[in-house]
Amino acid sequence: MKLNIRKQNNLLLVIIFIYSFVFFSSISSAFEGSFQERNTFEVTTHARLAVEKAWETYHHAALGGTLASPSIQTELEMNLHKTRLLLAEAYNAEERGEEETVDELVTKIFGITEQILIESREPKK
Repeated sequence: MKLNIRKQNNLLLVIIFIYSFVFFSSISSAFEGSFQERNTFEVTTHARLAVEKAWETYHHAALGGTLASPSIQTELEMNLHKTRLLLAEAYNAEERGEEETVDELVTKIFGITEQILIESREPKK
């Protein structure tokens, strides 16, 4: 009789262990997913801040009359609008969970905004 109770207790412990393992591994994968979402969110946030800074720098130069030429002003405006479109695409890719696409778009955004910052600071000729 005592042998059966021990077997039952051992079986119960094994079952508890298996359920615990499954439960905790599912919790761990849930945390990993939220961390990845947060990480992608941070990337698009940095891109948005870069776009805002580019617009601010451009407007400061345009209002101050310090842009190098009217053709550069037109080019900068077109590029600024392009960054907003790329940012919208990055947000959509983020919602779909397409991390590679988000990274590609954000890289393009950073490249364009850096060029805008340089050209907006270039003195008039």
